[in-house]
Amino acid sequence: MTPVCPKISAAFRLLALAGALLCMVAASSRAAEEIKVPFNFRWGDASQLVEDTIERAQARVVDRKVVNGRKVLVVEGHPDPRLKRSLFSFDNDSLVEVELQYGDDAWDGQKFASIFEQTRRNLDRKYGTSRNIARQTSREGDVVQTIVGYQWTQSYTSLRLILYTAEKGAETFRMLSYHYRGF
Repeated sequence: MTPVCPKISAAFRLLALAGALLCMVAASSRAAEEIKVPFNFRWGDASQLVEDTIERAQARVVDRKVVNGRKVLVVEGHPDPRLKRSLFSFDNDSLVEVELQYGDDAWDGQKFASIFEQTRRNLDRKYGTSRNIARQTSREGDVVQTIVGYQWTQSYTSLRLILYTAEKGAETFRMLSYHYRGF
């Protein structure tokens, strides 16, 4: 059976194929998840609420200081022993930044790099493609410092993943940190 109008029939098939391909692409690409403030806090939470929650979690505030005009709570003793320290920053008594500092004495340089890269890939899948913000090595006296960092930015929050290494002879300090910042 010959179609009545072969050009319309071919155009319709092409349109149907394009529509099917578009649906498959849309289904395979999912929207990035929202970057949330750690520990179920919200930007703008008061410092007292954060301190009370820290105490209930059986962690402890080990220092209170002012950095660049912001109140900072330094917290240690988290249930996860790899979470060495967290810093909560407040502007006008409103939570505006959280930094989580991870490390493990059993991790060598290769393990840190592997964990960092796997974490970056996981965050890319979760929040969308990151932007490289740092990749540098510098020397201060006899200390060699290396910083590698990536950033994800959304409407109200940014997240930076940073790998920091300082080496002096046989001594090495390494830290993997997450910096959450509210806008």
